[in-house]
Amino acid sequence: MDMIKDLVLPLTDTPGDANALDAALILADYTQAHLTVVGTIYLPSPAYGAWGMTLDASSMQRVHTEARAMAEAQAAQLRERLNREAVSSELRLVETLVPNSQRKALLHARYADLVVMTSAEDGTGGSPSVHAFFSTMLLESGRPVLVVPPSCRLKMPPRHIVVAWRPTREATNALHAAMPLLRTAQTVDVLEIESGPEERSEDGEQPGADIATHLARHDLKVRVVVKQQHGDPVATALLRHCNESDAELLVAGGYGGSRFREWMLGGTTRQLLQFAHLPVFFSH
Repeated sequence: MDMIKDLVLPLTDTPGDANALDAALILADYTQAHLTVVGTIYLPSPAYGAWGMTLDASSMQRVHTEARAMAEAQAAQLRERLNREAVSSELRLVETLVPNSQRKALLHARYADLVVMTSAEDGTGGSPSVHAFFSTMLLESGRPVLVVPPSCRLKMPPRHIVVAWRPTREATNALHAAMPLLRTAQTVDVLEIESGPEERSEDGEQPGADIATHLARHDLKVRVVVKQQHGDPVATALLRHCNESDAELLVAGGYGGSRFREWMLGGTTRQLLQFAHLPVFFSH
């Protein structure tokens, strides 16, 4: 991805959407990109009880009409906001008969360069819908995802960026997808979190030096930083360095291991989604 010219913002129907919209507008203005906001209208299916449908066809039609009217009223307010901004933008409303509305937003993400969305809130685990949107977008859209915490303001261009590095497919994809942003940064840290000597032998003698040499050929000046894990979760070590170095963006590979393991037991991706205090640029 050499340039960012198409952004998509899927609305998760959580309070963090407002801040994610602010971030998407800031990024769209900086990159002169087009922003597509995707909202969904949930049209519930008839419920069935012991005696058949609990609502007849005319009642269901009335429910759907009310749902559409409510969504259109909210959309009108959002369009007014978008029209006040000096960026190219549009709002698309899509209808769904099932609660997992992220499936409808997925198609629109495939026509964009980057997905922008909110994260889980307050480090408490957030809304299940946020996790569902994130995992669907990251794993199935083929696009990188910029996650912006609800209390965080995106700064463009980010002055200092931290790249979480291991020589894996996911980290490599994230690094190269984020190249348009890396080129604008004043400083970039390539950060390795080492858990032990067995990991070093698996990744090569100097994986940080190798990627630094590669980035130098792209005219990027980077600093290689190696930190020991010391029993902390990898996400904790990453976020600690981001805080200590005043980073304004973290670039990381997402779901490098089993998604089931991440979902059930926790993992670096899930913890970053919950606890990051700065925007995180993910790619899978």
